[in-house]
Amino acid sequence: PGPFPIRGDETQIEQLLGNLLNNAIKFTQPGGQVSLRLEDRDANVEIQVQDTGIGLLPEDLPHLFERFQRGRNASGYSGNGLGLAIAKAIVKNHNGEIWAERAGKGTRFVVLLPLIKVLPSDG
Repeated sequence: PGPFPIRGDETQIEQLLGNLLNNAIKFTQPGGQVSLRLEDRDANVEIQVQDTGIGLLPEDLPHLFERFQRGRNASGYSGNGLGLAIAKAIVKNHNGEIWAERAGKGTRFVVLLPLIKVLPSDG
């Protein structure tokens, strides 16, 4: 259930989600799955983008969000290695966190963004 009110720049949040979803779609073969999930986590909204794509190599995880960094198993796919660096910068600008995890054969990206406390209205 939602909504999940956050304070942020709408264009940047759209770019963040677009980058994560585009990557998930690009690296998932036809017949695979991409999912988007939002959950309330304490004072944050947790956004998960998960796919059943080519996955991540463990040695690539520490450098995944660096500029011009591409996974070693991603050489056959288009891209310049900036999307995840941009995603990290957007999350940082919104006082959040972002990380990637291996999820079975695929990948899960997790973003935490602080929620705005909404006071109940006087009915």
